[in-house]
Amino acid sequence: MGTRKGFLAADDDDRTLTAPTMSRSRGQLGSAYAPGAFFTFEGGLGSCISIPDLTATTDDAPIQSVTKSQIILRLHEIWQSWFLRASAAGTADRPVVPQQCLEEAILNRGVVSPLGADRLAFLSPLRMKYAPAPLTFVCNKCSLFKRFTSVRDMAKNMDQLRNNRCTSVDAKGPCQWRQVDVVFVHWSGEWMPVTPGRWEWDDRNNTPRLSGEECQLCGGNEFKLNTDSPRIGKWHFYCAKPSCGHKGANEWRQQDKFTTELFRDQASSRLGERRMEPISYRASSAYYSQSEQFVLFPESEHQLITLLEPQNDDQLAAFIGSLFRFGGAELTPAEMKAILLAAGKTGEWETYESLCLMRESAVSGDGSLKAVVDSELKKLVTRWTTSSPPLIPPRVDLPLAITQQLASRGEYTSRFDPFVLAVEHEALNRGKLSAPPDGGRAKFVRFNHLDDDLAPKGANAKAKQEAETQHLMKKLGMADLGLIREFDLCRFTHGYTRVSATPILNKRNKDVPVRLKLFEPLNNGKRPIYVMTQANEALYVRLDPEVVYKWLQAIGVSDLPQWDSSSPVKLGGKLLEVAEPFGRYFSLLKEGDATTYRYVYTLLHTYAHALMKNVAELSGLDLGSMGEYIFPLDLAFVVYRNGTTMELGNLSSLWRNENNLFLRRFLDASIHRCNSGRLCDAAGGACPDCIMIPETSCVAQNQLLSRAVLKGGPPPREDGTHKGQHIRGFLEMTNDHNES
Repeated sequence: MGTRKGFLAADDDDRTLTAPTMSRSRGQLGSAYAPGAFFTFEGGLGSCISIPDLTATTDDAPIQSVTKSQIILRLHEIWQSWFLRASAAGTADRPVVPQQCLEEAILNRGVVSPLGADRLAFLSPLRMKYAPAPLTFVCNKCSLFKRFTSVRDMAKNMDQLRNNRCTSVDAKGPCQWRQVDVVFVHWSGEWMPVTPGRWEWDDRNNTPRLSGEECQLCGGNEFKLNTDSPRIGKWHFYCAKPSCGHKGANEWRQQDKFTTELFRDQASSRLGERRMEPISYRASSAYYSQSEQFVLFPESEHQLITLLEPQNDDQLAAFIGSLFRFGGAELTPAEMKAILLAAGKTGEWETYESLCLMRESAVSGDGSLKAVVDSELKKLVTRWTTSSPPLIPPRVDLPLAITQQLASRGEYTSRFDPFVLAVEHEALNRGKLSAPPDGGRAKFVRFNHLDDDLAPKGANAKAKQEAETQHLMKKLGMADLGLIREFDLCRFTHGYTRVSATPILNKRNKDVPVRLKLFEPLNNGKRPIYVMTQANEALYVRLDPEVVYKWLQAIGVSDLPQWDSSSPVKLGGKLLEVAEPFGRYFSLLKEGDATTYRYVYTLLHTYAHALMKNVAELSGLDLGSMGEYIFPLDLAFVVYRNGTTMELGNLSSLWRNENNLFLRRFLDASIHRCNSGRLCDAAGGACPDCIMIPETSCVAQNQLLSRAVLKGGPPPREDGTHKGQHIRGFLEMTNDHNES
């Protein structure tokens, strides 16, 4: 609800009006109620629009400079990707103007010119103002239409509005006004209240002009609005004079002023691209907030962030090579010494030299001593090269395919970039999964190795539960499963669109660019970015790479790389060699050959949704209150409680109360069925009745999903290789293997 103080005159002399403040949660203010959003208060009385808080004091987000750097890095990628995708809507006869794609503030001479930190304000969404909008009214009795240009104009003429005598035959007093709950919106991000006139380009004055604000027959400037039709598009204005009553058309239409001004003298020939959409302000397509999220790096691992900067591709390549064990030639002792001394690890090198001296003294003596020393030297060098982070980065030799992937990183958006996700997973691994306990409580608790907080009472009960958990994990193809007590995420909202949430909209069988708008500047001229951080409970799952590879072999994907568990290279490294972009905003996600990377992502994504559904049924959490994060190269995913309210420990309570029952449910065939039955199977095995979740919770807009990858059945819709065939399900195969 709002702080209902109304729009009061703060100063009688200058008639300055003060906007009231909403009372909503941070999550709501940072998304659904971000500036530019239409909404109504409880009870549906009155339409309003959110506006930024323009007071002198700002609610700065409590984030570190390194987090701001991460946000800016993401923003630059988002703006560039949006621009390239929206520009692709142009054709030879309908070229796209850069201003149709992005707001002018992030353009310079037709190319993307991202804003720096000095022009952005990172705010915590604690306060949001609102104003009544649209300021258009119609009488319930006589259909008389009234419009005001501003809140001040409405306040000034309120008495006149209240006392306006109704001309309806059965009326006995003033008009009965209601707010017109329809606005005109355009994919340029602009909106306007309904009005009899239409925006056209005036060649004589070289400016847009609102044409038709007067009756074409009598010249009157008062109109009535006919809202009898159940179709909003068929409503129309007609002259309010009883002696005239002229109407211009059987339906109202409006052109976008912004686009009209862009096209100028070509406006008349590009009418379809200027046409606005009449829509209820309650409709979701009237406003789409644009948000992004990422894993927060622990303070000790901030150096990982620098790997993702464009100028650090060499360091990123070395990191990927080390992470996935693409070994090269061994480093010489001289090279290792130089690296250790430069890092201030003199003691480590002295230990190495001492072992070398012992080895030399054993050459002519005891041979068994020499073998022991050799073993210790090998352990020491292995620890140097495999620690997190490694004291000595091993020499790597990346395959050509990965080098090419690195060069084409621009084809991926951040949330699907395998390099970004690999770095983020390593940050999660170092900060949570492999971190030592903090004050006696482990940051990550594996369900097959419980701590005192999650374990049942008694050593025997604990051992029995852990053994059963390990057995069920094997049947479910899981190599790792546990609770992350604080999954650190950063979510930020940076702008909005209207009509469509993606950069291209198909309108009247033609692609048109959707313009990404930033929020209006604050009083200091900076553009607000609304930032929320959270550290809620999460479930972490990592699948067994050997089982995943056997499943991919059973399906018969076209580009499966050669790999086995004895290989020094991790399966994630092989997956990176055959990784493929889904296209900016899934533009490349079309039916084609059955490929390794798509199937791996579909498996992880579907598994995550199944886990979320299972959590919702047993914990009391709503599906919309959860989120997911997928790490395809590490064959892992995280399901977390998505909320900025007080943490109630739902997930830890879920395991204490249900534990292995929660896992056994995955083996029940009924959990993988759909109410739509064959209809859903024929459409790819994913629909809102089964595996889909609210798009606000889904990391991939409910794309790359199919129950078939878990239970078996008709292939996903993207697989053109196995059309009409039956593919093996991951759980179907793991259970057959374990039972045999």
